[in-house]
Amino acid sequence: MTQTTPPPPPPTQSYDQPYYGMPAMPAPNGELVVFLLVWAVVFIITVASDRVDWPEFTTATVFLAAAYMISRGIAKAGKVLEGR
Repeated sequence: MTQTTPPPPPPTQSYDQPYYGMPAMPAPNGELVVFLLVWAVVFIITVASDRVDWPEFTTATVFLAAAYMISRGIAKAGKVLEGR
């Protein structure tokens, strides 16, 4: 028979070193979801259409990314103003 050692006990909470467990994955924000959905639609249109080519897809991607970054900046600025 083989002896198995019991697993070590979980860390205990203390004031010196709190135990929080595994970090939770943050939920995606609304702007990211809209960006990904619109980008997917533009990608499908580019693949399916003869009138839209890859340089136009790249241009659309750049504009969508810029709009996403601006919307995140506005959201963060709004949170800063709420804290005052």
